[in-house]
Amino acid sequence: MTNYVNHPRYGSEPILSGNSYTKQEIENAFWWYKSVRYFPETAIPAVIEKQCDSLYPRQLYVDIEEQCVDCHRAFIFFAKEQQYWFEELKFWIDAHAIKCFECRKKSRAINQLQIIYANLIIKEHITLEETQLLKSSAQQLFESGVIKKINKINAIRKM
Repeated sequence: MTNYVNHPRYGSEPILSGNSYTKQEIENAFWWYKSVRYFPETAIPAVIEKQCDSLYPRQLYVDIEEQCVDCHRAFIFFAKEQQYWFEELKFWIDAHAIKCFECRKKSRAINQLQIIYANLIIKEHITLEETQLLKSSAQQLFESGVIKKINKINAIRKM
């Protein structure tokens, strides 16, 4: 059995729904299901009216096995997670999880650091507290490989 990356809300194993759909019903429920590894026993019905701008809506959601593009570990894109994405958050219906939860979390943290860094680096006058925040965010961005030139870090350290 495959060890999947743990999702803090949904776990690391397929979530059985108690529903029974045939392979054909699942694969007809959304065009993309024919080309992925899914767990048929996890299928849950979708509320199409809640999906946003869907020319070809998802009739069902089903747990799907994926491989993270960053860490290359296997993870599950859960049916319940898809339902939340498409019916509550109103994501585009063809959106797809390409990163595991842990790597998505890291990406969001890096994006936040980039916003902090960008907002502070352009300021003409920054406080001592903002200078410390700039140094910290720059160092973290350098360590994560976003800032590649050490001279940028060294210039900030001299502030």
